[in-house]
Amino acid sequence: METVTRKNYQLIFLYLIFYGLSVGVWTEFSQLWLNSQEISISNIGIIVAIASLITSAIIILITKFTKKINEIIVLKVIFLFKFIFLLIMTLGSLYSIKWLSILSYLVDCVINNLIILITYPILTYIIKNEKIYSKRKLVEYTASDLGVLVSSVLIGKSLWNINFDYNFMLILSLIFTIGAATSSLLIKNNDQFKSKQNSKIKTIFKDKILIVYLIYYFIGQIAYYSALGMLLLLVINYGSLTPTTGGLFIVICYVLGDVFGYLALKKLTPKNDYFTILIKFGIRFVVYLFVILFPIKEVLFFAISISLFVSRAYENKTDGIYINRLPQSQIFIFSNIRYGIGFVGKALGVMICGLVFEYGLRYIFGVCAIFLIVQISLGLYLVKMRNKEKYSYLL
Repeated sequence: METVTRKNYQLIFLYLIFYGLSVGVWTEFSQLWLNSQEISISNIGIIVAIASLITSAIIILITKFTKKINEIIVLKVIFLFKFIFLLIMTLGSLYSIKWLSILSYLVDCVINNLIILITYPILTYIIKNEKIYSKRKLVEYTASDLGVLVSSVLIGKSLWNINFDYNFMLILSLIFTIGAATSSLLIKNNDQFKSKQNSKIKTIFKDKILIVYLIYYFIGQIAYYSALGMLLLLVINYGSLTPTTGGLFIVICYVLGDVFGYLALKKLTPKNDYFTILIKFGIRFVVYLFVILFPIKEVLFFAISISLFVSRAYENKTDGIYINRLPQSQIFIFSNIRYGIGFVGKALGVMICGLVFEYGLRYIFGVCAIFLIVQISLGLYLVKMRNKEKYSYLL
């Protein structure tokens, strides 16, 4: 790997660390912040859903009308907008301008979605394999977990006449965003990152495995967010935790999930991909059934712990292996399609979560379990399709 390319590679992971910290110190607590401004949980779900749908619409426009794009320039512009709208959100919160805070929050959600969209295609210009997909996610996850930990320890406390409230977390997120933006600006803009979108969408959809994968991904997004789309609100309202203990509980689960994710990536990936699907999603389905049968907070904590523990593992086998089926020239456009579909799924999931939230744990996890059954079935079918394809090649 030549010097410039190596430096770009390191800077990409550096901005991922800063970005993860920015998201971690604020995002988990942002829904509590909205709720503290007398916005109902169902309306919070609608706000997050709108942000996801707007992102999906932007992605569709990019896919349809953009023939040539420089991803690094786009990334730098996106980070500039993230800084501006985080600043506006902070000012709106400090001066109690409710509509401005909510509008800025919505735009920031859209921007975060776009950053997630563009990062992996950028990495593939430098290195492309299944493990780099998981590595990128795990670095982002670890930084985000550290941010959640910092907020959980500080929130609600006072030190040196400084109140560590939601506004302080917003300012902290703003500072980390500056670090992420600066790191992205230092990435050398060379021909490596210039993408010509000359492949037609119909070419991608000729691959039957990718069509099934997109359906699987869509259902998976609904399944995840219909139960865990309002995670901190869930453990506070149904687990009787404070924001501090709730945040600490979540971050401990995330950290254990990161550790398992690293181990899974290095040593613990089953050779049989059927087992991989059952470990990642089958176990989640079983513990959700326990919540449906015994809707008490002890079982809720157990289910969330197990779900988050397995959620960050095996992404190289459940997602990366399908994305990397495509040649480099088609990855960006496929990522657009995938995330566009995924954000619609997320919107539906969070909206469902918000609508059934007040009906109780049985409803929240019952709806999710239905989607999980479909997701697991599709995941196993995808493995069967790949095995059949591999066997046909051998013949």
